[in-house]
Parts: sequence; C-alpha cells; structure tokens
Amino acid sequence: MSKETLAPPLPPTDARTEAVAERLFGLKWALRKDSTEIIHEEWNTASEWIRDGYLRQAIEVLAAAEQAEPASAKASGYQDRMRVEYRELTARAGRLRDMLQRYADGTLDFEPTCPISLLSRQLDVMDEYALILRRRANIEHISLGEQRIDTATRDTR
Repeated sequence: MSKETLAPPLPPTDARTEAVAERLFGLKWALRKDSTEIIHEEWNTASEWIRDGYLRQAIEVLAAAEQAEPASAKASGYQDRMRVEYRELTARAGRLRDMLQRYADGTLDFEPTCPISLLSRQLDVMDEYALILRRRANIEHISLGEQRIDTATRDTR
C-alpha cells in the first residue's frame, strides 16, 4: 500500500485517550483471563498499526460519549437544569409509585428483591425533594411546568 491510501495521521492524543485505547485492546485479552500486567505488556509491545487502530476507536468512543451527555448537562442555566431535574425526579417517582401500586394490587409481574418498606421510604423522600424544588421554584419565580397531582398536593409548610 502507498502512503496516500493509508488512514490520515492520528490527532494528538492525551493520557485519557491512551488509557481508553488500552482498555479497548484489553477487552479481547480479558476473555482469556489474562492478568492486567500481561495485557499492559501486550499493549506496550503491540505494533504501531495495531495501537493506531485502537487509538482511533478510543477517539471515536470518547467523541460519542461527549455527544451523549444527559439532558441535565445540556441545560443552559440553573433554571433549565432545575426544570430538567424536577421533570426527571417526578417521572422516576411516578414510575416507582406505579410499581408500588401494582405490588399492592397484586398485579406486579415480579417480586422485588428490595423490601417494600424501603421502596416506600424512597418514594417519600423523592416526593419531599420534589416539594423542596417546587418551593424553591416558587421563591425564584421559575415555572416547573405541569405537576403530578400526587406530588403537588403535599403539605406546603
């Protein structure tokens, strides 16, 4: 092959990219149950074209991870982050509330490994946290949007 048909040169890589590349490389060796020292030695002695291939994969993985940030990280300001946090919290609390209701009705299609009393306590804490966010939003004049009836009607001390 001529130099013109080879892949473009790698951009400068940092220690994080090197570590990710070595871990990607190590995944195939890990199936053989090799020790981390052997995997590290194999990485250090691998030919340049093998290392370049894994470095390219690492660059792609890291770029994809940066693009897949959670919605809360993409929010522009604290008000947007608060809205996202409240929306995510009430959605999770709603799913937990629905699961607990199905358990009480006997229609839950699995047996929770965690005690129901602990799950109920978790729901209470989530509802309390939603109440705190609503109070704070009210003080700071932030609209949180639609509220579930069951989390909006708690004591507003």
